[in-house]
Amino acid sequence: MTTSGLLLLLLLLIAGLIGWKMARRWRARVSEEKWRPQELQHARLAFAEKTFKTWRPIRLIARADRGYRLNGELHLAEFKTRARGAAYSSDVIELSAQRLAIETSTHEPVSNIGYVLVQDSFEKRRSVHKVRLLPAADVIALAKRREAILKGRVAPKYTASQQLCSQCAHRAECKPDVRDRG
Repeated sequence: MTTSGLLLLLLLLIAGLIGWKMARRWRARVSEEKWRPQELQHARLAFAEKTFKTWRPIRLIARADRGYRLNGELHLAEFKTRARGAAYSSDVIELSAQRLAIETSTHEPVSNIGYVLVQDSFEKRRSVHKVRLLPAADVIALAKRREAILKGRVAPKYTASQQLCSQCAHRAECKPDVRDRG
C-alpha cells in the first residue's frame, strides 16, 4: 500500500471514530431528554455526577446524579435501578442532603422539589417520582442523630417495616434473636 493510501485509510479511521463518538453523545442526550420529568423538559443540564462538599452547618459530602437549571434555580434528579418503581424516604433524604451541600457550597438556590428516576431492573421500564425535599433543619437533625447513634449516645429505633428489617445488613447485631425464615 502506498503512503497516500495509508494516509487516506488513517484519515477515514479517525473520521469514523469521531463520527461514532458524536453519535454516542447524541444518543445519550436524546435518551436523557426522553427520561426527564415533564417539568424539566426545557431545563439545561448544569452538572452530572458531581461531588459537593460543605463543612457548615454540618460536614457533608454529597454526589449528585444530575442538576438542571431552570428559571434561576437548580433542580435535582437521582437515578435508581431497582425491582420496584417507587421513591423511598431514603431517596428523599439523599436528595435533601445533596440540596444542602449544593446550596451551602455554591450559594445557588436549589428547588425544594426533587425527582427520583427509577428504572425497573427486570423490564427496563422507567418511572419518574416527584418528591418534596426536607428542610435544611431536618437534614441537620438527621445527621446529628446518626452521629449520636454511632457514638452510642442515643439508642436507634427499630423500623416498623418487616421487609426493611429482613433485608438490613445490620440485622444480626440489631435483632440477634430473630432468625431468617428462608
